[in-house]
Amino acid sequence: MQLKGKRIIVTGGASGIGAGTVKAYVREGAIVSALDIADDLGQKVVDEANSTGTGKATYYHCNIADAEEVFSVFEQAANEMGGLDVLAHVAGIESLKPAEEYTPADLNFVWGVNINGAIYTNQAACKIMKEQEGEGAIINFSSDVALAGQPNGALYATAKGAVLSWTRTIAYEWAMKYNIRCNCVNPTMKTPMYQEYLDNLEEEERAKFLAAEKMKVPMRGEMGDVDRDMAPVMVFLASDASGYINGQIIAVNGGRNMLRG
Repeated sequence: MQLKGKRIIVTGGASGIGAGTVKAYVREGAIVSALDIADDLGQKVVDEANSTGTGKATYYHCNIADAEEVFSVFEQAANEMGGLDVLAHVAGIESLKPAEEYTPADLNFVWGVNINGAIYTNQAACKIMKEQEGEGAIINFSSDVALAGQPNGALYATAKGAVLSWTRTIAYEWAMKYNIRCNCVNPTMKTPMYQEYLDNLEEEERAKFLAAEKMKVPMRGEMGDVDRDMAPVMVFLASDASGYINGQIIAVNGGRNMLRG
C-alpha cells in the first residue's frame, strides 16, 4: 500500500477524475476527505471506496469558490484526519460558448471556481501543512487546453493557464519556506465534462472531432481512462516516491501536444 496512513483531501471527489482519485487513494491505504457540492454522488463514491479499499474516506460538502467555507471545511477535515499530508485539487468547471459571447457573469462563475477555488484550497492546505512543520504535497489540475487553446472553451483554457502559473509560483515559494511541493497535472481523460463537450457538438462536428483525436493522440488515438491511466499517476504524485518532484507539469495525455509544453 503506497499511501498507507497518508491524510489526503480530494476536491471534486463526486465524479470523474476526482472520484477515481478518491477510490485509488483508499485502495492504497490513505485516509481521504472527499469534497464536492454534489452530495449524493459524493457520498456514493465514498461508500464505494470504503467497501473495497483498505483506507477510509469521508465526504464533506464544500463550495470551493467560497473562501470562508473552504478554510472551515479544510480545518474540520484535517482535524478529523489528524492532519494533512496531500491536497489533490481536482475540482473545476467549463462554460462552453464562442469567445465573443462570454458575459461578466460567465467570467465570475468560471474564475470563481477554477482560479479562485485553486487559490483558496491551496492556501487552506498550506496553512495546515506549515503549522504541522512537516512536508506536504499539493497536486493541482490544469489542462492541455491551457497550452493549446480550446475553441468554444476560451474561459476554461484561460483559467487553466492561470492555474499553471499559480502552481509554478507557489512551488518555488512554498518549497523554500515550508517544504511543500506543488505540481500540476494536465490530463486528457474521458470524464463527465468531456462527455458534455461531445454532447454539445452537432453530429458532423462530433465525427470530425473524434477523427481528429485519432491523429492527435499517438497512444490509442483517444482520451484516456480515469482508472487505468490517471489514478496510478495520482497515487505516485501523492506518495513519497515523488518527493523530489516540484513545480512540474505532468502531462497525462497519450502524447498529445508533446511539443507545446
